[in-house]
Amino acid sequence: MTKTSKGLLLGVITYLLWAFLSLYWKLLAGVNSYDTFSYRIIWTVITMLVYMVITRNSHRFKQEFQGLWADKPQFYRAVSASFLIAINWVTYIFAIAHGHATDSSLGYYMMPLVSVLLALFFLKESLTPATTLAVLMATVGVGVLVIQTGHLPVITLILAFSFGFYGLLKKGTRLSSDVAMLFEAGVILPFVLIYLIFFSKETVLDYSVMQNFLLIISGVITAVPLLLYAEALKLAPLNLIGFIQYFNPTIQLLIALLVFKETISQGQLYGLIFIWLAIVIFVIGQFLLMKKAKGSL
Repeated sequence: MTKTSKGLLLGVITYLLWAFLSLYWKLLAGVNSYDTFSYRIIWTVITMLVYMVITRNSHRFKQEFQGLWADKPQFYRAVSASFLIAINWVTYIFAIAHGHATDSSLGYYMMPLVSVLLALFFLKESLTPATTLAVLMATVGVGVLVIQTGHLPVITLILAFSFGFYGLLKKGTRLSSDVAMLFEAGVILPFVLIYLIFFSKETVLDYSVMQNFLLIISGVITAVPLLLYAEALKLAPLNLIGFIQYFNPTIQLLIALLVFKETISQGQLYGLIFIWLAIVIFVIGQFLLMKKAKGSL
């Protein structure tokens, strides 16, 4: 197996793991979403500290943290990214627990297009004709959703834009993925501890043995796909990894419809069609760019 093939395989595994996470979070639907998120942060910090010790990487972690602290603009970007990924996580957990898995899958469909749009405005990157058409088509799709349903697809937009801005901020940081995961969870840790101690109406004693077990492994559930994704990016080009990212929302949507028995109204379907068309146009445009770049070598 070639280096690129290994990277693509790891990428496929990563996106499949992320896609089937909705089943995992659904098992925790009986736990308050904010509590689930809080314990996810706590166990992610614990998991990454254990990982740091087992892999004997404490010196590298310390060096990267010191370098980040010394570079204040980078530090503030990393802190901002921490809050954005926290918003993304808690929104996703809430969506799955409250019967909005379809909306969350739509958010992940839109993420690449949102990232392109943010790159246009903030990084002054240019858009290809295909990408421009795709963004316009997706915008029409959101407009149709608003008109047909009478309200903004809030969960969809929060997921898409929180992760889009998160990626934008991460573009300028130099932390390794494992160090970044520990840092980001660590930034949010004090806030979730305050919430659990002073505001939460539940404690671990209110949960079943299975629920407590699921909460404990939430750190591993969070860490493993992200570490695999980082490894995939080392082995395969980003544009190839980008092509398979739609495994995630597609499987999420199928799980929402077939397993969670959610439904799509006719009005939602019209909006979804425009968004799916936008994604097809975007993917075709990316494929043609890759082919052109390969032919010019």
